[in-house]
Amino acid sequence: MSPEKGPHLAIQIAQQSNWRLKMAGKVDVVDVDYFEREIKPHVDGKQIEYLGEANHVQKNALLGGAVATLFPITWREPFGLVMVESMAAGTPVIAMKLGSAPEVIAHGKTGFLGQNLAECVNVIDKAAKLDRYAIREYVSNHFSVKQMVDGYETVYQQVLAERFAKNGRLRTPVISDLSR
Repeated sequence: MSPEKGPHLAIQIAQQSNWRLKMAGKVDVVDVDYFEREIKPHVDGKQIEYLGEANHVQKNALLGGAVATLFPITWREPFGLVMVESMAAGTPVIAMKLGSAPEVIAHGKTGFLGQNLAECVNVIDKAAKLDRYAIREYVSNHFSVKQMVDGYETVYQQVLAERFAKNGRLRTPVISDLSR
């Protein structure tokens, strides 16, 4: 529960759309004031619920049972594992179009990318109609261990090929001073 993750924006999305919001997550010591000021006053136990930190089983149940996962980040997150975890459960993701979100979410197929809160609010009903099996398949095809390893290997091979093309060696030549 930090400003960068955007739970205050998730609350606004829920309030503007009249959907219920269940939030789970740890509140780090550095974020206690933010949580007390921006989140806690909106938690009413009805429309807005805060469940505390969820263990693996609770997280799976929460993600799998949701209509959508809100991911209204306020920073350029480099990956965003929560998006993949949600889609692995067949649950679409509604995210701000920042950081890795456009690389992880197939807009209109596995979720939606919004430029602002209004766009996120407007796609909740559309997200509820997405094919959950297709969302799960997308994750299997793009984020399985094999796909990830193959992707890393491809990048490493490209880096090595570029290095070799640049200087005819895989390593940069080093000149040693053996006169010491």
